[in-house]
Amino acid sequence: MSWSTSLQTYIWVFSIGRGNAIFVRTGLNQGFVLDMGGGTLFDPARFIREHFVPQLDKYQNAAIAQTVLSHPHADHIAQCEEASDGKALRPALLTCPNDKTQSESLDWSRIEDPIGQNKELIDTYKKLFERRNPPLQTICYDSPRTIPNLEYGIFYVRPPVCDKLHTEDTKYGNATSIVFYLRHGSHSILVPGDITPEAMNIILDQGYGLEKRYTVFDSSAEERYPNWHVETKEQPSLRSVLGSRGLSILVAPHHGLESCFCPELFDAMNGGKPRLNVISERRQKNTTPGRIHPRYQSQDGASGENVEIEGTTERRYSVTTVGGHHILIVFSGTGRPRVYADPNPDRLLEIAAP
Repeated sequence: MSWSTSLQTYIWVFSIGRGNAIFVRTGLNQGFVLDMGGGTLFDPARFIREHFVPQLDKYQNAAIAQTVLSHPHADHIAQCEEASDGKALRPALLTCPNDKTQSESLDWSRIEDPIGQNKELIDTYKKLFERRNPPLQTICYDSPRTIPNLEYGIFYVRPPVCDKLHTEDTKYGNATSIVFYLRHGSHSILVPGDITPEAMNIILDQGYGLEKRYTVFDSSAEERYPNWHVETKEQPSLRSVLGSRGLSILVAPHHGLESCFCPELFDAMNGGKPRLNVISERRQKNTTPGRIHPRYQSQDGASGENVEIEGTTERRYSVTTVGGHHILIVFSGTGRPRVYADPNPDRLLEIAAP
């Protein structure tokens, strides 16, 4: 079955060390890139460019429907130049914290100098949205093609509000993270970037500073939900979708570190936990890596899911990119999601498109 005809949703979490680089191909054959970390360990941009982009339908004259850069820290934007004009990964929609409007303006004085950051990378990031028009948005969907119960949203706290939440610059940058939620039938995934518990609680409580965008992939959605994709209105809250639907996969905030563990996020989920936690960890241990919160890796933090790791199926509460394992998650909309982990991404390609 080819990528262009499958009705399943495929989610790739690439192993790049500590950092995020995720590709989503929906059942409607749209491509989403969630963060563009990368480095010498693995080149996710090249992999997406060579294996996925040629299989995607064109959406508004672009192969990638949307790229979401959760926040401008190096481990999430190292390859962001690949999304610039003239590049194969240029998206129809680029969604990232920026300074285009005063009400949502990022304070660059608090972003440019965290550990691992550099001015050249930030300048590249800024150029990405020079010709983009606000506001941040999700897809305005008006196609007759429909898959039942396929929808997604982004949630975030306006940076000026994050500025008041944290005096520490790194926490401020993390708090500005855009949170990505996608549901395909009974399956769902939450990708919260490095969001801090304080900012996550504003999103859950729909507090001051919250912004929501939401798209339902239904042919009548534009008429029923006008402007959901461009402004905060009566879109579902994150708490409501987690409470009513539960959560299949949580990509643990801030790589699973204790510093960004949010118990209120688990409390909001139907059943009090996801089926499986995904942790994008640092492989190198020669610098202080921080400590993974133990709840992510226990039955207190997940109900458990079968994961096929290098051909052997194991019952796991979490799966990690440590050891170079790339992760493939397949949503068919019913039954159980299928999860695979392998250090050889070509073997995962064979699983995804036999």
